Amino acid sequence: MGNLLSHLAALLALAVTVSVSPAQAQVSGTVVDDATGLPILDARVTLRATEVRAGTDGAGAYALAVPDGAAMVVAGAHGYFSSGAYVTAPTSGVEIRLEAVHADDPAGAMLEPTDCSSCHSVQFAEWSASPMGNAGTNSWVLDIFDGTGTAGGAGGFVYTRDSPEAAANPTSECAACHQPLRWLDSNPVALGPLDDPSTDVTHGVSCAVCHQLADIDLTRPNTPGVDEGVVSYTRSTNPSEVVMYGALGDVNFETYGVMRASYNPLLRDGICAACHQDANDPDGDHDYEEEGSIISEPTYLEWLNSPYSDTDSPSYTTCVDCHMEGTDRARACNVGLDYSRPPGQVRSHRIEGTTAAFLEDAVTLTMNTAHVGEVVDVDVTIHNDRTGHHVPTGVTVRNMILLVTATRDGADLEHTGTQLLGELAGVGDPVEGYYAGLPGKIYAKRNEGADGTGPVFFTDARAITWDTRIPAMAADSTNYTFAVPAGPGDIEVHARLIYRRAWRSLVDGKGWTEDGHGRPLEDVAAPHYGHLMEDVQVTLPGPPPPDAGVVDSGSPDSGAPGDAGLPPVEVTDGCQCRSAGSSSGGGGVGGSGGLFALVLILGVLGRRRRSARRRSRVTG
Repeated sequence: MGNLLSHLAALLALAVTVSVSPAQAQVSGTVVDDATGLPILDARVTLRATEVRAGTDGAGAYALAVPDGAAMVVAGAHGYFSSGAYVTAPTSGVEIRLEAVHADDPAGAMLEPTDCSSCHSVQFAEWSASPMGNAGTNSWVLDIFDGTGTAGGAGGFVYTRDSPEAAANPTSECAACHQPLRWLDSNPVALGPLDDPSTDVTHGVSCAVCHQLADIDLTRPNTPGVDEGVVSYTRSTNPSEVVMYGALGDVNFETYGVMRASYNPLLRDGICAACHQDANDPDGDHDYEEEGSIISEPTYLEWLNSPYSDTDSPSYTTCVDCHMEGTDRARACNVGLDYSRPPGQVRSHRIEGTTAAFLEDAVTLTMNTAHVGEVVDVDVTIHNDRTGHHVPTGVTVRNMILLVTATRDGADLEHTGTQLLGELAGVGDPVEGYYAGLPGKIYAKRNEGADGTGPVFFTDARAITWDTRIPAMAADSTNYTFAVPAGPGDIEVHARLIYRRAWRSLVDGKGWTEDGHGRPLEDVAAPHYGHLMEDVQVTLPGPPPPDAGVVDSGSPDSGAPGDAGLPPVEVTDGCQCRSAGSSSGGGGVGGSGGLFALVLILGVLGRRRRSARRRSRVTG
C-alpha cells in the first residue's frame, strides 16, 4: 500500500465508484434467505472481481451499475454461504438466495494449513514465514511462561515460578493466542514446549484459526484469545459444508470437502481483537472487562477509538489495509478461473507488524533548535501521523527511546534541562546502549503490582503507573537545553528515535541475543541498541574566531588594503548581530569588545531511513 494520501485518494475513488442510485443502476434485485424467503439486510452484492458493489436495504434490495452485457453478480452476508447469478445487463428483479451457514459441530475438524496449500500455495508460503505461522514456537513466549524457550530463559521473570497468579491460574492464557488450536482442543491448557512436534504447536495461528472463525463478541474485547463464549467457530463433519470465511464477499467457489465460501466482514478488523486486545483477571472470575482488570494488549481498542475506524471518515483504514498489503496478483488460488482480480484485492499473508519498513514509516520526528548566547534550546516533536493505533503498541515491554544529544568537536555539551531517560532505558554504560540518565524520553506503558512496585509483567499488574505512548494522530513534544562554553566550533544537535522489543533489564536477564523467531536482536546491537525509527541532525554554526574580521595588512595573500576587513555576514529574518554595523554599540564580530549572539531556528524533517513505499499505519 502506498502512503496515507494515496490510500485516502483510493478510498474516495472507491466511494465514487460504488455510490449508485437506483435510477442509474443497470442490475437490480433482492437478496433473500433461501429457507424463509425473507430479505437479508446489509448483504454485500458485488460485480465479481471488481470494486463495484452495493449493500442491501431492509427490503433486501440492491442496485449496481455494471457494464452492458454478461456479468456475474455475487452476494455475500455474514452467516450465509455466498451465491451468485449470471446476468445480462441491463436487467432488474434478479433474486439471489443465500443458504444459512450451519451451526458449529465440535466433532468437525479445523482444516490443516496443508489442506489449503495445494490451491493457495503462495499464501501458504507467505504465512509459513510469518509471525502468525510461527506464533506457537516463539521462544520469548516460552521464556516468559516457564523459562524453557532459550538457554538463558530461566533468568528474569518466569510466570510459573515468579508470578503470584500462577498458583490459581497455572496455565495462564498464553496458548489461547500463541497456540490457539491447542487451546480449542482442551482449555485451559498450558503452552506446549518448543520440541512438541504436534501441529497444534507448530502451526501457530493457522489458516483455520482465522478463516473458520464465525463470530467474535466485540462487547467483550479484553477476553484473551480464542476463548469459548467470545469467539465461535464453524466446524462440520459434512464434506459439503466445510465453510471458509473471507473478507471480499464475491467468492462463490466451492470445493467438496475443502471449502465453501462465506462472507465475514470481521476478517478486516474485528477478528484482530481476539489476540491484539486483552486484559488480566486478578480476581479469577473470568470477567476481563471489569474494573481492576488491567489491559495488556491494547491495540484493537486503540484503533477502534481513533478516526481510522470510522467508516464515514476519509481516514478510514482497517487492520488488513495496513498489515496485509495488497498485491498485484490476479488470482488468490492456483485453480484456473475465468476472471482476474484488480491490483490490490489479493492480499499478502506475510501479516507484517514491527518490520523495518513499518517501524521506519510509523511516525514523523521534527526538531526546532535555537542557539542564544551560551544556551542551545531544542524542541523535539514526535507526530503519530502514520499509524492507526498508539506507538508503540502491543505487550507492555515494547518501548521507544528518544535520545537527544548536542556536541561540539565530538564532546558532549552539558544538558541543563530536566527531561531525562529513566531506568527502563537501561542502567549502565551508554556506549553499550544503557541510556538511563541521558537527555530524552521513553515512550511506553509501565505497570505496577499489588505492592506498588514495578514494572511488573501484565499478568501481575494492578495499576498502570504511567503511559507515555502516543495515540493515533496525536503528537508529543519535549524540550532540552544545553550549555555552550565559550569558544569556536559548530554545534551538532542529534535526535534519534529507537524502537526496542523489550526492557533492557529483561533482555539482559534472559540473555537474549535473538528475537523470539531466531533473528538477530537489534536491542543489543551497536550502534543504536534498538531499531532506528527516526534520525534528525542539525548543525548550528559556531562563532567565528576572534580575528575573523581583521585582515593582516602584512600578509602577502591578503589581496586588499589593511583596513578593508571581511564583508559582513547578514542573518536574515533574525538578529543582525553578525553585521559590522551592530546597533548594540559593539565593534562588530571582529572587534575585541564585540557582542556575538546567534539565534537560529530550524524546523527540520529528519533524514528518514524509509522504504521506497510509504505506508499509513493501522501492529501488533
